[in-house]
Order: sequence, then structure tokens, then C-alpha cells
Amino acid sequence: MIISRRIKHGLVQFTFLMLLGVIAWHMFHKTPNISPDIFPYLSSVTTAQVKQCQEDTLQSPKVLWEDLLALRSTLPEKQAQALITQLQNQVSFKDLNWGIIPSTTYKKVERHRDILMQYTYYYPKKYTFPVRGKTWFEDSFGADREGGLRRHEGTDLFGPEGTPIVSVCGGEVEQLGWNRLGGERVGVRGDDGNYYYYAHLQYISPQLIKGQRIEAGEDIGGMGHTGDALTTPDHLHFGIELPNGQWINPYPFLAVWQMWGE
Repeated sequence: MIISRRIKHGLVQFTFLMLLGVIAWHMFHKTPNISPDIFPYLSSVTTAQVKQCQEDTLQSPKVLWEDLLALRSTLPEKQAQALITQLQNQVSFKDLNWGIIPSTTYKKVERHRDILMQYTYYYPKKYTFPVRGKTWFEDSFGADREGGLRRHEGTDLFGPEGTPIVSVCGGEVEQLGWNRLGGERVGVRGDDGNYYYYAHLQYISPQLIKGQRIEAGEDIGGMGHTGDALTTPDHLHFGIELPNGQWINPYPFLAVWQMWGE
């Protein structure tokens, strides 16, 4: 009877410790909550809008970049320009006269402004275009791969073999070397928390070491066709994975980063 009680007591303790372990694991491995409106909005921003904001900033350096782009990317041009003129006359965002613009639209602009402040992909010179040299690319995110068994989770940038590839941002080298699909590949955990994936490289820069710091514009390697790209033209497969494990379309960001480098 005493042994049976001890066994039961031990099982209760073991179950309690296991439960604590599960709770602790979930606390330390909690998936970041990313609002579903963030990347649809960011993907809707055009290079023309970003370029116009650059020109506006040159005219009025004290006007916040996020204010300009939130207005230009949300409102019709005439409404946006009327509010931008107020900003250029040193009226603060919170004191803008919105006229007949509905409060729901104002809140939408405000929400987009908050997103741009948190996610700085379009901020001038914040990120670097990954290819140094001639390249062309198009939006192929989500296209069929392996006969529909999987989807394309990145953007392919084509160019001559060996074209230099550089890091788009500062971060830490997290993955390095060969895998089946990517061939010679490098994975960088960016300072923004995202995972940046560079695949099908002809070679990896010899100075890279797993775990080391890398800065924007530093060498990653050379463009190639390794891995499952063996029979395709030379290209860089570039991918962006969010901290929650979601792969997003890099194309809109690449288009802007290329413009900043021109």
C-alpha cells in the first residue's frame, strides 16, 4: 500500500513537471503574432509612390517619410497632395485638416503610417539590392514547382554566372552550405527578425562563417545554378521568411531596393 502511494505521488509530481515543461516551452517558442493587414498593404505600395516621396523629401527634409508614403499609398493623388502641402508648411500629422475625408479613411492612413514606421522596407537606403550587376526578375511568387507539389516561395533574379550577391541587410549568418533544393545557399537572420535566404549560388564567399555578423552590402557569394536549379539559367533565388515562419513575396521590396541603388 505504501509503495502504491509513493508510485501515485511520483506520477503526480512527474505529470506536474511535464506540464510545467510544456508551458515553459510554449512561452519561449511563442509564434509572433503578425497582423494580417500588414503585408497586403506593403505589397500594394508602388515604386512610383516611393519615388515621388523621395522627391517630396528633397523639397521638405523635415517632413516624415512615413507621413508622405502613408498618404500617397492610401489616398487619391489630389487628396494626398493637399495634405502633403500642409505637411510641407510645417503642420504636424496630428494637426492636419482632413476636410471632407471620412474618419474611416483617416484611420486607414494612420494605420498605414504605423505599419511603415514598424516595417522599414521602403525607407531610403535602409536595405540593399542583393545583386551587383546586370539582372532581370519578375513576380513569380506562388508559382508551381515540381509539378505542383510545392509553391515558389521567393523571387528569382537572373544574370550571368558569378554575378556578385550581397546581403540586403545587417544580421547574423544562420545557415551556410549545401541543401538539396537550394544548392549552395546562405541564410541570414536579419536585424529585423526576418530570415533572408540566398540560394543556387555558384560559390559562397569564403570569409563567411556561421554565427558571424554580416552588414548590408557585404559579399554573400556568386550567382549560379546549384541544387534543383542545375538545368535552369543562372539565377539567385531570394526569399524572405517572417519570424512566424511565413514566407512573403519579396518582389515589391526588391523593385524598390533596385531603384534606391540606381
